Amino acid sequence: MKYMPLWKIYYVSPDTYEQVYAERFYACTTKHFPISVKEVNRKQAYPSFLCYNEEISLLIQTMYQKYIQFMKLLAECPPVMLRQYAVSCLIEEVQATNEIEGVRSTRKQIKDILQNIPVSAAYRHLASLVDQYLRILNHEGASFSTCRDVRDFYDSFALAEVVQENPAHVPDGIIFRKAPVEITSQTNRVKHEGLMPEQAIIEAMDQALSILQAAEIPLLVRLAAFHYFFEYIHPFYDGNGRTGRFIVSYYLSLEFSPYIALRLSVEINKRKNAYYKMFEETSSQWNRGDLTPFILQFMEFISLAFDDTISLLSRKKEQLKRFAAQLNEKVAGQDALTKTIYYLLLQASLFSGIGITMDQLMEATHKTRVTIKSRLSKIPQAHYLVDKNEKPFHYRLNMKILLGSKE
Repeated sequence: MKYMPLWKIYYVSPDTYEQVYAERFYACTTKHFPISVKEVNRKQAYPSFLCYNEEISLLIQTMYQKYIQFMKLLAECPPVMLRQYAVSCLIEEVQATNEIEGVRSTRKQIKDILQNIPVSAAYRHLASLVDQYLRILNHEGASFSTCRDVRDFYDSFALAEVVQENPAHVPDGIIFRKAPVEITSQTNRVKHEGLMPEQAIIEAMDQALSILQAAEIPLLVRLAAFHYFFEYIHPFYDGNGRTGRFIVSYYLSLEFSPYIALRLSVEINKRKNAYYKMFEETSSQWNRGDLTPFILQFMEFISLAFDDTISLLSRKKEQLKRFAAQLNEKVAGQDALTKTIYYLLLQASLFSGIGITMDQLMEATHKTRVTIKSRLSKIPQAHYLVDKNEKPFHYRLNMKILLGSKE
């Protein structure tokens, strides 16, 4: 039986509402959190809690089963394909996390930043966002243990973009903001007010970070709870959503894989209205601090990221297999190294659109620059494309040679 939110019980079964709330709040399996929740324009704040139930257990079990399926699939994919695919995912993820917040960025701008191609001054702020997502791909460590850690990360991740949108939104407190902030709807209805004063923000964020680090709580549960609390606290004037989602993605990359972590915002963006609605419903006074529905819904988003990753990789693997068979016929008379270079160029063309650098070709083939350049000089120029807009040059297969066009 699906877990019914308390706010819904208030409307459909008001006679049982108080009893259900008491049963849930005082159950021996209930996890109580040290942060209270209050709806905007209401006086009463309610202690937040989670009711562990079979839905949560089964959802966690399902995701770890999906992870096993994903790892088997991963082992069947060549490393260069995976790296190229990961870059493509990064581009989509950065674009999606911005779109959720109503910030416009294009694939080309993000791609140019990844290739170190100069972008217009109006979009240079994107570079800090892209750089931090690259940390996920490169397995670089980050710390989110203290409020100062969160602020330092925010400065390197979202601040440039936030200032570009509104210079007045620079954090002006000791660590976070010192003035009130309101989150409004498209019709200017106030949906939420962040905590105030700053000392309350700091205290609540300390507690939220303790939940994030609590080893006794299943990781997927604490990530969902932390995400709600981060947005509820709203420590910054702007950029909270982007920052909160990145922190979740970072921990997903550590526990599972960057490939899964880089699909979270993509999946949320597809269901943006439901995403925002679940924050409002969780903060409702009739929900009385019950985080269970939010945690279930947010874990569903993560589960969808697993599904999307497995589906995409499966399709990409079959696509590579199909085109590789055509390519093998095309280069049947070539030596082994030339065939390998063709195969690498194919992967670069199929999975990122950016291409592969000379250094990456050398790394994948274990050959010197001179050897790779020598082989490339013997391949017809019509067979591959070179992006010379910025060094290092990026190479990829000209797919026309496999799609029936004349050479």
